[in-house]
Amino acid sequence: MSVDVYLGLSAIDSRRAVPRATKCHVHLAAKPFVVVGYHLPGDPGAPIGLLCGTRRERPSTIVVGEPREAKLRLARLANFAMDLNGYAAQFMQTPTTSRRALHTHRPANGPQLVVANQATAQWLCDVMGRRLRYLRPDGDRPVHPGLPVAGAHLSFFAGQRVPGSSLVLPLTEILAQHWVTGQLPSLDANLASQLAWITDPGAVAEAEDALPAGPVPDPEWETREFSDAIKAYHQLVDAHPTRADQPMTGTIHDALRPSWDACWQALDLLHSLPPADRARDRWTQDVYQWSRHAERVRSGQAYFRKRPKQLQVFRYLTRLERLTADLSREMALDDPLIMAGHVAAGEALSGEVVTLDLSGRRPSLQVRPHLPFPRPVGTDLFWHLPRSTSPSGPAWPIVRLTTIGVTPEGLITLDVTAGAVRRDRHDRLPQPGQQVVFSPFGPRDYHPDTLPAELPWTHAEDDDE
Repeated sequence: MSVDVYLGLSAIDSRRAVPRATKCHVHLAAKPFVVVGYHLPGDPGAPIGLLCGTRRERPSTIVVGEPREAKLRLARLANFAMDLNGYAAQFMQTPTTSRRALHTHRPANGPQLVVANQATAQWLCDVMGRRLRYLRPDGDRPVHPGLPVAGAHLSFFAGQRVPGSSLVLPLTEILAQHWVTGQLPSLDANLASQLAWITDPGAVAEAEDALPAGPVPDPEWETREFSDAIKAYHQLVDAHPTRADQPMTGTIHDALRPSWDACWQALDLLHSLPPADRARDRWTQDVYQWSRHAERVRSGQAYFRKRPKQLQVFRYLTRLERLTADLSREMALDDPLIMAGHVAAGEALSGEVVTLDLSGRRPSLQVRPHLPFPRPVGTDLFWHLPRSTSPSGPAWPIVRLTTIGVTPEGLITLDVTAGAVRRDRHDRLPQPGQQVVFSPFGPRDYHPDTLPAELPWTHAEDDDE
């Protein structure tokens, strides 16, 4: 039985979510930009309303009295664009520098977009970003100059929705990384019920009936309250145009405010966990990516392809594979509860050091395992030490060991093959009586990009098709 299955059964038995992790594996900005919103069903490009901002008590309410009117939508979205651009402007002066320099100086300033779920992230970043970034403030149909800038920022966030990045936080996915509920994974997309499982199991049934956190509204709410708000808008738009949006503003605020509060409650839960050590390194990479985007925006060269080239797709898929593997590795190394899953699966060795022999050509030790370790002789395992404080030393010292046999008493014998073979590094080795976990996760691979500059004709697209 896998650890995830065991945790799910435990949650069902206790009627309460159980922790999947003991640390927070995402970076939490001190001042995130939170967005919840609805769009017309069947038309993602027609937003109904948004609640957004950085102030928990006073969100900005953006409404479109008649979402089917494109001109009116753009006029109202200009208010959202000004809020988003104003937030991003605080971080636009982040200097563009090398990754090495960023790791040395540890910058903490970068924007963070927080949304309720993956569907909202896809709609806001991908769809709305693409809709807005191609608009022009001049020409036959000029728009507010802030709209294409906001579209560029949203498109950047869309491209950074990759494993390990904290630039965009879809909260239902982040909570699922840290807690296991007793409901189906598809139901974890409901932020209200997911929070109820974690904080108030008695309110799960009520939370399941709550309005969705977006981006598609509830059909009953749309038929009942949203339709009445549109009728009120048409009745007021001619006689009292300054008051025409008031009915829709109240309707949208009442519908989205519970989701807004739920987003902040979810952030509070994540803040209650101690931060994972390597989350800071991943945030450094996020800040580096943002600095490059900020430089392109400042120079007026924030361009995005409507359709990526095949070579770009291949490189993007390679990047996703690498980031997925890196995130799995780093979460396990940072979190003993996640590492326990690898121990239970027989991928990592957990046990007590019985003997340490430093007399041979290479140090060797014997470990009494806590659980069966079925891997064959010759398996490489790694002992990760705390972050090095020496400027000249490695950030995370690693000792590599190789299994060489099993004694009749069940002790596993390992030889040290790298990282602590020299006598001046024997202090890195665990001592007899010490509890250890040797993992299958070695140093991160930094393979150069082997893809060609241009695709060969066997892989190129046929222009005639």
